[in-house]
Amino acid sequence: MPFAYYARLTRAQQAIYRKSDAIVEIRLPNPAALHPLVAALEAALKSEDRPSTQRATDALIRALCAAMELPTVRVEVLAARPHARWGELHGLYTNDRGKPITIQLWMRTAKQKRVVAFRTYLRTLLHEVGHHIDYTRLRLRDSLHTDGFYKRESSLFHQLVPERTPPMPTIEDVAKQPLDQRLARMARTPGDLAAAIRGQSEAALGRRPDAKNWAATEVICHLRDTEEFFNIRFATMLAMDDPKFVAIDGTNMPDRWAEDRQYLRNDAAAALAAFGKRREESLAFLRKLTPAEWQRAGIHVTRGRMTFGDFVALMAWHDDNHLDQLTRALDGRA
Repeated sequence: MPFAYYARLTRAQQAIYRKSDAIVEIRLPNPAALHPLVAALEAALKSEDRPSTQRATDALIRALCAAMELPTVRVEVLAARPHARWGELHGLYTNDRGKPITIQLWMRTAKQKRVVAFRTYLRTLLHEVGHHIDYTRLRLRDSLHTDGFYKRESSLFHQLVPERTPPMPTIEDVAKQPLDQRLARMARTPGDLAAAIRGQSEAALGRRPDAKNWAATEVICHLRDTEEFFNIRFATMLAMDDPKFVAIDGTNMPDRWAEDRQYLRNDAAAALAAFGKRREESLAFLRKLTPAEWQRAGIHVTRGRMTFGDFVALMAWHDDNHLDQLTRALDGRA
């Protein structure tokens, strides 16, 4: 389904949109040959040295253009991003007649002047390369932000940064971990989320990888609201003997919450702050339990009798799964 702005385009622009949207992948002939250049760029960015980052970006963009047989592009790595009421500018592609084709990138955030995360920087570079591809390889008369455009950007990213994450642990795996390890996982989650979204624009946080899967903002809102759900269960387990709980996993309740509570209209930072506060309350509650209270339980309609320790395993596993989902959403993957 086209994005909403499609209806405002001229008929000629709509034809360009449809052509762009139909192309979902750009294949590199030998992406492994570029991996050392990607690693060098990551190291340069982490050094926070702009000249080093400029040189590493130059090397990668030259190799990318050569691999795709594109005209060369001049890259300018600048300091803090420009910003206004509309947000921060991450990158800019210009192709004016009579002037060198140029990509400008900013390596620091606008307000706090922090060096942007490597994956964000690389995605911004590839986003601008995507415009270069549209004009010089696909021969489009305009470069529009279509779903196909974002998928082409993602296809380049995943060839340059192959997935290296280990398999996600099952809930049974997590349940075998010592209780302190599970609680530590829960304590790290707000910080892990903050690190994952640092430097991301509101548009990136609110962009779904496809029609069915959540955007990063929706994932954070889901964690915020389920944390409240868990806290209610905990209070009930202390007040009653073996209370019965309905299941929300395996139902459409989370999707209904996302729609009814308009998750995509939420501010990701505010949702994360609320989740962090509720997680602190959860951990404070759990750390005050006596050994006897840890054995109290509730009856889950599908999982059976679950003690507090079982719920901690469920929450730690739930955190891991949704952190992975959030990362994939930011990468444009379902």
